[in-house]
This record gives sequence, C-alpha cells and structure tokens, in this order.
Amino acid sequence: MYKPTVSLFDRIVSVLTYLTAGWAGMIVCVIMYFRKRYPSHFLRYNVFQSIFISLLLFVLALGLGLICQFLSIIPFINYLAAQISFIFNRPIFFDYSIIQLFITVLVIYTVIFSALGKYPRIYWISKIIDHASRG
Repeated sequence: MYKPTVSLFDRIVSVLTYLTAGWAGMIVCVIMYFRKRYPSHFLRYNVFQSIFISLLLFVLALGLGLICQFLSIIPFINYLAAQISFIFNRPIFFDYSIIQLFITVLVIYTVIFSALGKYPRIYWISKIIDHASRG
C-alpha cells in the first residue's frame, strides 16, 4: 500500500497551527490560495482540526461561564456551583488546574503527532474533520 510522505513544510506549519490556535495555518492557507497552490490533505486536516478545537474550547468556556453565572443567582445551588468551579480551577500539578492540564496535554499530543507526520486522531473531532477536509 502506497503511503505518501509528508513534507517538512507541512509538518512545521501543522505544529505552528496547533501552537497558535489555528492562526498560523489559516494565514499559510490564505497565502497559498492567492499563489494558486493548494495545501496537502495533511495540512488541511491539521488546520481544520486546530481551528475546530480552538472554537470548541471557546464555546465551552463561554457556555460554562454563563451557566455558572446563572447558577450563582440561585440560593443553595450557588454554593455547589462555586465548589465545582473551585475544584476544576484549583492548581493541582505544576500550578495547572485540571482544565489547563487537559488542554496542555491535548496540544502536546497534537504537536508531537503532526511533527512526526502522522494524523493526530481525537475521538469524534477527527471524524468531523475527515468529512470537512475532503475535496
């Protein structure tokens, strides 16, 4: 079975796109569009995935913040909401909270796999990106 090799340029841009929450890859893709060059499937996949992850984390943070603000108004539940928020935001390991640790491990995983020229697979996100990056 033929397996195409991934160029060094694609690997570097893929690593940078995960480290910059999708901005580096988006800029490179826009430049390639104006130069009438098309990004490889590997590069498109990683750019789409990093942008999708960044937007997903932003929407989750915004939604959870609104839910916590709403729950803080309700008597008796505000104490429970404050405790849960404290547990997830309390520094545990090297001054990282559970949420920060999860995001850091996710970024490290995607950076290492894209630097090796492999597709970083993230459970259901990768299925969505597979459909979006075809074409």
